[in-house]
Amino acid sequence: MAYAQQMAARMPAAMPLPDEFRELFGWMEANGLFTPSDAYPGDMLGLLGTNDDLQSDRVTAIFFRVATPEQAHGNGHDWFGDVVPNIEDRLVLFARTGGDGSHAAFWLDDQGGRQIVHLGSEGLVCLLGHTPLDFLRLMAIGYEEISGDCAGMPHKPPREGGRNAAYRAWLTGRYGVTIPETATEILDEIPEPFAETSNDPFWRWVKKHQDERDRDA
Repeated sequence: MAYAQQMAARMPAAMPLPDEFRELFGWMEANGLFTPSDAYPGDMLGLLGTNDDLQSDRVTAIFFRVATPEQAHGNGHDWFGDVVPNIEDRLVLFARTGGDGSHAAFWLDDQGGRQIVHLGSEGLVCLLGHTPLDFLRLMAIGYEEISGDCAGMPHKPPREGGRNAAYRAWLTGRYGVTIPETATEILDEIPEPFAETSNDPFWRWVKKHQDERDRDA
């Protein structure tokens, strides 16, 4: 479980790594499902299958790596400037969800709730389910990318079936859960990338602080 411990050590005290992610990272380590990070030499990226599976489109293209506190601070500053104090304790990227540079992150909301959210490179922000297990089930559906066909067409099943076979078997065996056919069974309504309003709590939080950042500028 060395990889899980390494990733857990990067999380802030108020937002520890969920147990479900410790289990996921442990499964990755037991099966050697890693690829070296080009952007962060010395770090490994966790995968849902082997490198061959990834290259052959047999698994969802998602790359797990929890950001360090320094990196979380920099990422937060890119999004919000200095308007959110200690942003590294509130928002921590943990996976790249697509080739466009989108990410999934752990978010500590204003009520102290721990959530999993999407930060899209084109402006799409939203919750990714309501629990860590929701997110693990979302990945198991087998979309090509979370930031692509999953978030873009959540009411439709994956264009190709059969992805993530080993991961699905582990997830259902470990937690006894069912895997939905489409993302809408897990996700709430996805905001439009340039929407003016949304009921999504993360969207509202992002807009509030980005508006504050822009006023200060």
